[in-house]
Amino acid sequence: MRLLNVSILTAGFIGLTLLPLSTAEAGSNKWHNSDYSGCSSNNSSSNNDLCESALGENIYDLVDDGVQSGTDPLNSTISVNGVNISVSAWSDTYGKNDDLVVDAKLEKISDYYGYGVTNDDWETYYSPDHAIDNVNKVNGNVTDFDFVLLSFDQAVSVTGASFSWLYSNSDSQVSVAALDSISGLTSGSQTWSDIVADALTTASYDIENCDYVEHRADFDISDTSQYWLIGAYNTVFENIGGYIGNDAFKLSSVGFSVANESPPAPSTEVSEPTTLGLLLAGVFLVAWRRKQL
Repeated sequence: MRLLNVSILTAGFIGLTLLPLSTAEAGSNKWHNSDYSGCSSNNSSSNNDLCESALGENIYDLVDDGVQSGTDPLNSTISVNGVNISVSAWSDTYGKNDDLVVDAKLEKISDYYGYGVTNDDWETYYSPDHAIDNVNKVNGNVTDFDFVLLSFDQAVSVTGASFSWLYSNSDSQVSVAALDSISGLTSGSQTWSDIVADALTTASYDIENCDYVEHRADFDISDTSQYWLIGAYNTVFENIGGYIGNDAFKLSSVGFSVANESPPAPSTEVSEPTTLGLLLAGVFLVAWRRKQL
């Protein structure tokens, strides 16, 4: 097993809170650490370095920063580096075919486990129902896909997310979409396919199973938007070959970069040859003045 950075381990043990675990959650729990994630030890060292890096330029920690429910970030009291954020939950639980997307309930599981979603199709507060999931536990029920919508008061690019708990440690995927508008999502008359058809971009990613700290997924999306969906793997967003029906996770933090953030200023450091030239010029000037005297 690889050695983790001492500072990461120290921060983790300081923040660790011991809680009783259910049978389903035992072995999958991680302590809360929003900024960094350590990948599973079966990954290469280069992947380990990537997974232990920050999720993005800005980190929205849903537990530490708090959550303002709703779709209007302008009225949100939650601000991360000057960006206001609100969060809402959505699932396809309406209509004759149980495929129309309507609002669901955003669930704060605990300060330890972060946030999940319960929808209207006989879901309970118990695991994995209260997670963000596509797991079908009711006979005859159609599989539902739970998502959270993050609404920002300005255009951002969401760069990744971390998860405090996974239902499956070996095969978990997450789907993501940037929306130009949420009118279709909030209409109560559209399916996930309809919403995806009008999206700016959609994608699906594998979730890294991480040791000791939070699981994570990095998003390779260049588009910017005020509205971002993050939820259980759904192939209409992108089919990456994962199995549908075992994806359930609890969201703890999201990384993002602001669209109009300025690039780093160029270095003003003086090069070594230039410095040497200035010194020599100074010596010659002093010698010339003495000669004139």
